[in-house]
Amino acid sequence: MMFTDTDEVNLEAQQIIDAKGRFLAQRQGRTPNQAIIDLARLAKRPQPLLNIVTHNEPALLLGQITLTDTYDPVAAALRCVRDGADGLAMFTDQRIYSKGMDDLLLVSRGINSPIICQDYILNEYHVAEARAAGASAIVVYSSMLDRPILRRVVSAIQRWRMTAIVQVCTPEELHFASTLSPHVVAIGMDTHFDAARDLPTLETLRDSIPYNVRMMPLGCIHRLEDVEAVARLRPDAVIVDEKLLKSVPTYEAIRELLDYTAGA
Repeated sequence: MMFTDTDEVNLEAQQIIDAKGRFLAQRQGRTPNQAIIDLARLAKRPQPLLNIVTHNEPALLLGQITLTDTYDPVAAALRCVRDGADGLAMFTDQRIYSKGMDDLLLVSRGINSPIICQDYILNEYHVAEARAAGASAIVVYSSMLDRPILRRVVSAIQRWRMTAIVQVCTPEELHFASTLSPHVVAIGMDTHFDAARDLPTLETLRDSIPYNVRMMPLGCIHRLEDVEAVARLRPDAVIVDEKLLKSVPTYEAIRELLDYTAGA
C-alpha cells in the first residue's frame, strides 16, 4: 500500500491521539468527573481572547510554546510575554507526551496572560481539565473529532466561558463549524504554518467566515514574509515563533503590519 505525505501526518496524529486517549482514561480513573469540575471552578477566571466585541483593533500577536529538546515552558512563556506577546499558544502534541496539562498549569500560574490550549482535546472531561489548568481558550480540531463530539466539546468550552476556537481546512468543515457559533475559526491543517499549503486555504475560506466569527491561521509562523502575506488577509490573531518576537526589528515590523491591517 502506498501512503502520501498527508497519510503519514494523519497516521502520526492518530497514534498521538490514541496515546492521549489512554492517558486521559487513566486520569479520569484517578480524578472523577465531579472532582475535575470542582477544580475547574476554583481556577482563575478565563482572560478575554478574541471573545469580546472590539472595533478596528490590531490583530493579537501570540507566542507559541512547544515541546523541544531543551523544553522549559515557563521560561519560554516568560520570554514571549517579556518580548511583547499578547498571549500564548501551547502545543505539546507533536509527539506522544503525557504532561501537557501539567505544563499548562505551570505556565498559567507563572504568567498573567491568556493561554490557548492547542493540544488535541478529546471530550468534555478534557475541556474541564484545561480549564482547571488555567486555559483561557481551546482549539478544537474539526478534522480529528466526529461531529457529535465536536459539538459537545465546543458547547463545553463555551459553558466554561473560554474562547472556543474551531480548526477547519475545508469548506465543508467551515460550514459545520459555523453552526456551532465558535468565537474563532482557525484555518489550517497543521500547527506549523506552511505558506505554500496554508495561504491558498486561508484565501479560499476567508470570505466564507460569518461576520461575527474571528479568524486566525492555525499554524505558528516562523518567517516575517509569511506574517506579511497573512496580514493582507486581515486575521484577528497570528501565532509566531519565539525567535520572531526576540528580534526587536522583526517584532516592530510585525506590529506595524498588524496595526496597519486593523483598519483595512
